[in-house]
This record gives sequence, structure tokens and C-alpha cells, in this order.
Amino acid sequence: MLIVDDDPAICTAYEEILSGEGYDVSTAGSRAAALTELDRLGTAVDVLVLDISLPDADGAELAREITGRIGVRPTLYVSGWTDDFWNLSDAPGRWLVMHKPINIPRLLEAVGWLSGRRSERPGGD
Repeated sequence: MLIVDDDPAICTAYEEILSGEGYDVSTAGSRAAALTELDRLGTAVDVLVLDISLPDADGAELAREITGRIGVRPTLYVSGWTDDFWNLSDAPGRWLVMHKPINIPRLLEAVGWLSGRRSERPGGD
């Protein structure tokens, strides 16, 4: 799993929570760092957790770029901005959108569904 968020505290929290549930987690704070991490991980990435607003990219653009490199991956898009308009109509693959902060049970439900560990789709924001 690759988590990309420009807030280091969020990356750390998500990594601790999801690693504790048995997921292999890598983090990055920007598009550039995510692509570097992707070069290291290759196709081992099975789920993406992407901040919609990164300092050097839009989360949906990054998802399309990652798809071009390793194929479609299920994606959880997250944002702290509730008034953003997200055009995810052409977002690749299975995806969800949630507003930050995401409580732990909702995060686990979302990632569980995206990863295939859970069959029931969680409600989005």
C-alpha cells in the first residue's frame, strides 16, 4: 500500500494504524516522492491512499500516472477540504472519497474493501 499525503502526521498515523492491521505500508509526502517510492516498490503496491490536494499534483492525476506505470490500483482519495469539487469521473479502477479526519474504523473499512479483505462497500463522504 502506498499512502501519499503532504501532512507527515497523517502519513505516520495511517502507517501505524494500517501496519497494525497487517498491511505493508509505504508513505510519501508529494507526487515526486510517491513516484520515487513507486520505482522502489514496483507492482507490489496493491492499494493507494492519496490526498486529493498535494503540493505538486492533484491526487487523481497522480493515480492516473501510477496506473500508467503499474496498472490500475484501488484508491482511497482523501481531503481536508470539504468544499472542493472533485472530478473523479475518469478516476481509474475501484475508488472511494473520504474527508479528513477519517476515524479509524472508517479508514479500516475503506481500505479493507479496497484491498478485497472486506466484501461490503463502506459509505463514502
